[in-house]
Amino acid sequence: MTRMFARLFALFSLLFAFAAPAFAEVKIATVDFQRALDNVAEGAAAKTRLEALQGEKQAALDKMRKQLETMQAELEKQAVILSDAAKQQKEEEFYNAQMQYQQAAQRAEGEFQQAYMGAMQTLIEKMKKLSTTIATEKGYTLVVEINEGGVVYASPTIDITDELIKRYNAANPGATTTAPKK
Repeated sequence: MTRMFARLFALFSLLFAFAAPAFAEVKIATVDFQRALDNVAEGAAAKTRLEALQGEKQAALDKMRKQLETMQAELEKQAVILSDAAKQQKEEEFYNAQMQYQQAAQRAEGEFQQAYMGAMQTLIEKMKKLSTTIATEKGYTLVVEINEGGVVYASPTIDITDELIKRYNAANPGATTTAPKK
């Protein structure tokens, strides 16, 4: 009889041990990484660097575009006086210049996208780690990113974004908002 009670006690102990987490309080928080990116100093510095890079690329493309416009104007002006062979050569030069411009534009876009993704990935990874720390400290069971989690509504009282921004800036005080020097 005591063996049976011991077995029943062990069985119920196991059941309650595994069932207890199911009855535990679920505490959920939300975070808005886009707002955090916009408001942390390191995010502003990255944005400034990216805008400077985009400005440089755009200036180079604008210069090439103006050269193309000049070539086209000269070709149109000289078309009536050039021989067929000379006209064909100028058209080929213009076509090659157009192709170089398009390739440069595609390269610039690719380089910018790569720089953007690299900068954002680094910042988001730091924010994820810090969000995990905040969630652990505050006892949250789940933290949902508000923009990508399919969240339709979340009470502002469960949003940890402001705390994330504050702690991120405190942990990364060296961030600057000036563009890099050439």
